[in-house]
Amino acid sequence: MKINNITGINMASASSNTRYGKRDDSLLVSIEKGSTVSGKFTNNSFKSAPVITAKDHLEKCSGKEIVLMINAGNANAGTGKKGAKDVLSCCKSVGKEMGINPESVLPFSTGVIGEHLKTDEHIGAFVKASKRLKSNNWKQAARSILTTDTKPKLLSRMIKNGSEGIAVTGFAKGSGMIRPDFATLLSFVFIDAKINRSLLDNIHSEALSESFNRITVDGDTSPNDSSVLVASGRTKSPVKRGTAIERKIRSAVIEIYKELADALIKDAEGATKKITIKVVQAKTEKQAESVAFTVAESPLVKTAMFGNDANWGRILSAIGRSSEVNDVSKTSIHLNGVPLAKNGNLHPQHSESKASKAITKKNLEVTIKLGLGKSAFSVITSDFSEDYLLINSDYRS
Repeated sequence: MKINNITGINMASASSNTRYGKRDDSLLVSIEKGSTVSGKFTNNSFKSAPVITAKDHLEKCSGKEIVLMINAGNANAGTGKKGAKDVLSCCKSVGKEMGINPESVLPFSTGVIGEHLKTDEHIGAFVKASKRLKSNNWKQAARSILTTDTKPKLLSRMIKNGSEGIAVTGFAKGSGMIRPDFATLLSFVFIDAKINRSLLDNIHSEALSESFNRITVDGDTSPNDSSVLVASGRTKSPVKRGTAIERKIRSAVIEIYKELADALIKDAEGATKKITIKVVQAKTEKQAESVAFTVAESPLVKTAMFGNDANWGRILSAIGRSSEVNDVSKTSIHLNGVPLAKNGNLHPQHSESKASKAITKKNLEVTIKLGLGKSAFSVITSDFSEDYLLINSDYRS
């Protein structure tokens, strides 16, 4: 895939030589003056020091040159006053090195919770990165922010606007502690266009609602979840809401976010299968969403999927304990089109051999018809394997 550069965006990474040895784990992204930045952050009330600082700085740096400062391996969450001081120390050092105000540095961290950041080592890495900034360092950038991910997630699109080309390029990370409810663990998407903050926030919110709002690995929301959408301000004229080009950009951004979300689930911790939970015929979207997430996050359902056990009873039990459901007498369940249950009981056409064959696929779709209305909602999740347990029982080692 061709990765399109974004005018006014430069990046570079370096190694702090801490958690990951010589692997790059410290990233700077320089955003030239005149750009617009939209940020969405974790809904967890337990927020990391970088999230608190980034939210504060974002409201003070409009129209200025901005630098995204990202480190992997240490979340700097649950670190008290020292954690907040460490973030500001890094922002001041990077700001001084880049010749900008510290409040124009937006910090992001991902990794182990409850450990203090090794600031001297990371500052040293950021200083090195500041001297290597280039417009085409996308692959290095996407790789440098990984923790338990096995591969980088990097996507790009080019939109035609007459004789003008508008690029959309973005990368993300996150394999576990994922039910973001707004974004992924860390996500950075860039548009080569001039878009005001209000419209950019609107596009960002819609993109998240169609993508990262619809994935879950384990039902846990990180204290560090952050999503950034940047418009570089480089089109000939501002993009206006409701125009043809605005619709093209919105569509491209949504597709990028959806594909990044899909890539995260395929690379989820210990995952062997991608599972889509599709709920239809619900009274309301809220009911459909509740059922979809309840099933998607059920350890019993997820382990059965890993073990190739088409155990529809576990699925129906999860539906029944959803806070939005008090009647499963009209519920039917299909797995990749194979009937499992009807009206809350074994489907008359159920075939154990067909169900057992269907569940061995790497891509599964569980369709749940509640028989109560016309609303629908889908969630993408993964199975639970032994590897998920091994990764998360030994994460801090």
